[in-house]
Amino acid sequence: MNLSMLAPYLLNQMITGFELETAPLPAVEKKMMRLVAHGLSNHIGRSQAITGREICGKLVGAGFGKITEPRLRKITNFLRSAKILPVMAMNTGYYVSYEKADIEKQIKSLEDRRDAIQCAINGLKQWV
Repeated sequence: MNLSMLAPYLLNQMITGFELETAPLPAVEKKMMRLVAHGLSNHIGRSQAITGREICGKLVGAGFGKITEPRLRKITNFLRSAKILPVMAMNTGYYVSYEKADIEKQIKSLEDRRDAIQCAINGLKQWV
């Protein structure tokens, strides 16, 4: 996977108020990302889902030290955004799927979250 070809904003996108959790991926997390991609490629299909806690534990076991689940979400989001792997996330964990129905369901989930955030933004705008 050639990271130099990926859009720089994917590596540097931060969210106001969550700067620590969404800080750019440092070199060690880019290495983790490769391991996460490799590991998730062995979890094909919903029945093979692995929890964020398990992934973080495997990364610690691989010598990477502590990683938080919000940082893992940043890594998995990068894998999706950079079109590296079709990572699905649900309440039972992460998995990879190439099934159209799974991908459409994940897209719908992301769109629903985006819409819920937009509603919160609209509600807060009355106060400024």
